[in-house]
Amino acid sequence: MGKKKMKAAFLVYLILILCALIWLLPILTALVKSFHINGLGNYLYVLTYEKISYFRVIFNSLSIAVVTALGVTLISSLAAYAFSKMEFKGRRLFYGMILACLAVPVAAVTSPLFNVIKVFGFLDKHIGVIVPLVAFHTPMMLLMTKNYFDSIPDELLESARIDGASSFGIWYEFMLPLGKPIIANVMVLTFIYTWNDYLVPLLVLRSEENYTVTLAAQYFMSSTYQSPEDVARIYAVMMLLTLPSILVYLFSQKFLVSGITAGSVKG
Repeated sequence: MGKKKMKAAFLVYLILILCALIWLLPILTALVKSFHINGLGNYLYVLTYEKISYFRVIFNSLSIAVVTALGVTLISSLAAYAFSKMEFKGRRLFYGMILACLAVPVAAVTSPLFNVIKVFGFLDKHIGVIVPLVAFHTPMMLLMTKNYFDSIPDELLESARIDGASSFGIWYEFMLPLGKPIIANVMVLTFIYTWNDYLVPLLVLRSEENYTVTLAAQYFMSSTYQSPEDVARIYAVMMLLTLPSILVYLFSQKFLVSGITAGSVKG
């Protein structure tokens, strides 16, 4: 029996190692090619590029991603609390309508979205990227948060109501502390999705000083002549622009795992 378990564990680890190698291969390839010809000079070239400031681009993406993550977390946690623990007419209908938005791809609403952004004067402004991304990411995060909140015992909240706690007080004093794993999960996932988003920034942003990392990468690729030296610099750009999101993912892995698994069993 022990040998069978060891063989099964070995097989599982072997599969995981192969999957990790498949995932790491593109990154390792890009890393190696980013040092071709000029070595660290490729990275220095990117960091001192005059037309687009690397640090400005990082700041733009960071500010958009952080604000979007906070907005999605606030809205999804409030809505999840309402749909999970409160009784009101049309609750299932409204919840189903929100989840139905998951079936609508962003590309299908680009035309009306652009018109709305233009009417509100949000073109070439970061708020024009933040508001749509909050709207697009909230349904999925609401689904995840509600599933987690469903696992929190109703008796705990009933005792709080008996003690005179308001609905907002229960959300703030009980649901948020008890929902820390899923809250962290929502924030990290929203941050990564926002950081990697290309379509909405492409639709809204016009000037180079407002570019996000995805637009900066596209600009750099289209503005070079694709010589061997330029290709190496493009790989250096990719590594520098993806580094922050990779670090966020690596340092937040435990929150992602706990947030996904903690609400899977009804408490």
